[in-house]
Amino acid sequence: MQVENRLKNHYKRWNITSNDEEEFLKFKNRLIEVINKYLGDYLAENPDIDKRFKEISELDKANKPFVRKSKPIYGKGHPLNPYPLDDAIKGLLPSSYTKAGFGNTYIYEYMSACEDLQKLATALQITFWALEIKHDEIKEILSIIVKEIKRISVLTPSASFTVSIKGKQFKQFIVYPSGDQFLDKGIIDCTLSGLEDYPKASEAFEKALIIYQKGETSQYRNLLDNLRFALEQLLKKVLNNQKSLENQKNYLLPWLHDNGLHTQVVNLYEKLLSTYQDYQNNAVKHNEAFSFDEIEFMIYLTGNFMRLILQLASRTNDHHK
Repeated sequence: MQVENRLKNHYKRWNITSNDEEEFLKFKNRLIEVINKYLGDYLAENPDIDKRFKEISELDKANKPFVRKSKPIYGKGHPLNPYPLDDAIKGLLPSSYTKAGFGNTYIYEYMSACEDLQKLATALQITFWALEIKHDEIKEILSIIVKEIKRISVLTPSASFTVSIKGKQFKQFIVYPSGDQFLDKGIIDCTLSGLEDYPKASEAFEKALIIYQKGETSQYRNLLDNLRFALEQLLKKVLNNQKSLENQKNYLLPWLHDNGLHTQVVNLYEKLLSTYQDYQNNAVKHNEAFSFDEIEFMIYLTGNFMRLILQLASRTNDHHK
């Protein structure tokens, strides 16, 4: 058993708890340790990545603009103009510096200043984007970092996130909010990976996950709309038609039968999908009557719908090759 799981079980036995602020700080410090261990020197030696990170982060932060205004100019020797430095002051300054490290980067400063999990997740996501210019050099290192993030998340389940890897040749690293680890791996990660060949469905599903990650409750209506749209677009592509979700029954059920599913599983899929459509129409589309507690359930349910379709479609495509 991993040491992290042993420690987690020890916490449970002794009912050791931490508040949200402590949990977040632990996770942030562990994340920075991981970045420093595997990427610290690389980031310090590649200032173009740091520059790219700063450019993107400033777009996200929308910093106060610099507006020029007049300021006084002091001549040399004036008390408010200490330059050039006299010999006494120069003697107090270091003659040289040790090799630059991760602590010298803007990325480190930005992550260290993050005050909550959403800001830290944004910082990590921007880091992944900035590193895309060095994709071929470090894709394996980034894959290791993703595994390390999963490892450290065990100790702070209430203050962590997960990273999904998309793409085969060009890997993309997408930061998502953590749910149940078993469900995330089996449903969310596998669904995102399988949607690579279905860009419309993939884009809509990702939009829903991003809204959930940011905790934008005012956008939960859009989140649920995106889930429905993702499923609808996937079925259109797989079944090769332009039918709406409500009108796919006569095409979908025979397709499920033809791909080897048991009759009762097909019936169960039909009933669940029918109820799913009723929910979308009654609680979302025509009347915003949904509960915030339902959102995560609907994300996993939609992912489960799509994962089964993707598995069957993938097997069908393999047979035709």
